[in-house]
Amino acid sequence: MKRGAIAVAAALALAGCGGSGDGDQSTRAATGSTAVQGTSGPKVDGKLPPGATGPVDAAEEETEGPAAAEASPEAEANGPRASGELSDSDRAAVTSVVREYVAALNGGNAGRVCGLIERGSLDLDELPRRAGGCRGSVGGSIGTSPRGGGPAWRRTQIVEVKPERLDDDRARITATVTHRFSDRKYVSVEDDVIYLERVSGQWLLAKPSATFYRAVGYAQPPLRAFTPPPSW
Repeated sequence: MKRGAIAVAAALALAGCGGSGDGDQSTRAATGSTAVQGTSGPKVDGKLPPGATGPVDAAEEETEGPAAAEASPEAEANGPRASGELSDSDRAAVTSVVREYVAALNGGNAGRVCGLIERGSLDLDELPRRAGGCRGSVGGSIGTSPRGGGPAWRRTQIVEVKPERLDDDRARITATVTHRFSDRKYVSVEDDVIYLERVSGQWLLAKPSATFYRAVGYAQPPLRAFTPPPSW
């Protein structure tokens, strides 16, 4: 199956950044356990639900049925190099934040989503709907259809997470997730790269990830969703 253009662009853009991360191919079997290889530290394995599919190409979907094009960077989750393993407490903390972030998107809890992302890292002008501050804009944008038409995101499930320590106050999680869209009964598989930073003793997302952009109506997440924060 063809990859979307975003996959090729992401692979080219990220391949030159240096670092370590998810070197596993993004297209996976419909069922069975997944594995993210090439990074240090423990991982959490899961099972893909029956009917899960790998990334698809938008042009190909025109002949097979309507669907959102999947972003699936095949390059490693590049950026700052891993520097050993997270402590047990930090690994548990960053994993909990990522799970809470996805749960908040699934539940439409815009206030919690905004609270888990570092202030100033989300440009509200990127959102399809604006309603005052972060909470109103994110709340109005979750679940919207992509601009120009297309299926809307409905929910995301985490299948596997692989945490990495970048330094004392920075971490990266490579997550295998499945997305459900309004036009299909099956789910689609995608790799998300989530950067986190400890701020005043609390772990937060350093910027929105690809799953966020899926949730707020992007047909394809922008390349910046997969790259490290500019200051890193």
